[in-house]
Amino acid sequence: MATLSSNRRGWRIAAVVAIGALTVGACSSSKSTATTTTGGATTTTGAATTTGAPSTEATTTLPAKSPILLAVQVDATGPSAGPAKMGDAVKAWGTYINAKGGINGHPVTFDIQDSKGDAAASQSILDAQVAKNPVAMVLETTSTEATIAASLGALKMPVIGFGYTPAVWGGYIEGFKLKCSTDPKAPVACALPNAFTITTTFGAVVDEQVLGAQAAGAKKLATAACAEVAACSQAGPVFSATAKTLGLEDTGTIKVDSNKGDYSAECIQWVQQKVDFIQISGSGTMGANIFKSCAEQGYKGIYGASAGSVAGDLIKVKGITLAGGLNAFPWWVDDPAVAEYRDAMKAGGLTEDDIASSALTGMWSSLQLFAKANAKLGDTPTATETLKNMFTVKDETLGGLIAPVTFTEGQLAKSRDCFWPYILKDGKFTNPLGGLKFQCYPDGSTAGH
Repeated sequence: MATLSSNRRGWRIAAVVAIGALTVGACSSSKSTATTTTGGATTTTGAATTTGAPSTEATTTLPAKSPILLAVQVDATGPSAGPAKMGDAVKAWGTYINAKGGINGHPVTFDIQDSKGDAAASQSILDAQVAKNPVAMVLETTSTEATIAASLGALKMPVIGFGYTPAVWGGYIEGFKLKCSTDPKAPVACALPNAFTITTTFGAVVDEQVLGAQAAGAKKLATAACAEVAACSQAGPVFSATAKTLGLEDTGTIKVDSNKGDYSAECIQWVQQKVDFIQISGSGTMGANIFKSCAEQGYKGIYGASAGSVAGDLIKVKGITLAGGLNAFPWWVDDPAVAEYRDAMKAGGLTEDDIASSALTGMWSSLQLFAKANAKLGDTPTATETLKNMFTVKDETLGGLIAPVTFTEGQLAKSRDCFWPYILKDGKFTNPLGGLKFQCYPDGSTAGH
């Protein structure tokens, strides 16, 4: 495995893309559509036709002031798809916030588009959306956001949402003491000047996996990485460095065929090495098949999954024990602010399975912060105004949903090194710290409600 010093520029490319493979769940095969929601009516555009139909929002009396538009880009389909219901979750938040009077009396509307994980399509979508004069750009496009980073940075509007690509959200790699830099050749980029980062950034999204293993009592780690995508194994150096720092042993990464189904040979090796934690760097289906094969070979240890991969098929596997970290608040705890999220999602038609996603909780937090920052939005809102308003955020926690965050005009957003550890055992999620408490690395602090 190449070291960081052997190719600094190459590492930056790996840093931008690797974490997406480590955290993304199984790909979606659902039909792609582009959705625009305006004033409660939803228009779904297919390949050649456009049909209009009132949604459930149409029966809601909207706030009286002029509507504001949020441009939303998601990876709902394609080879590296995120949550298929992300667009629905955004609309559910819109219904919720409009029922509360909108943002200072302005109803929120959306232009929601699926990039399908295609870089060229993502740029074309961005250009078309900007032409519609939105007041903010909302992202959940971890597979394409790096390619449009320069265009996003040139916008005179806030960029919010859920992501961990350094080219947009910034980062810091503790294992190699690498701070972000604005030098385009630097291995780790800083956040865009108009990006407002609230979820865990790179490389803390790798560190949280190792910290999660430690919290679950693991001592000897291994990684199973999909062989088809190079990015699946490229975060290995960060994983190994963090494990060494914490006094854990990393036996390395084994690349496996995601579609093989039988992983008996790999499992025998892990059992012989006395590995007690296997990090799944690939799809949920791959993880489920590895669990089945390893159970047959007598493996009784823990599996690792973090961030966006803690969802879907993997968390439904009977008998599996998972551990790691979430880069947004846990959806299962009883705190009132979390119950409000669940209620709003269910009211918007999402199921319990849909709600179980840190990608959705991260998006909810981002939208809630945008609404709070713009609580005094003027009568004729502009992107310039919403951008300025985001810099009024000072030591905000959203009632415990996020680690404290402050944005200051003229200063780039700091990297976010806090996360929520979790353990899934016997079908039940717990936070080892309790409730909404989170952990920060490298300072080791724990905080929260």
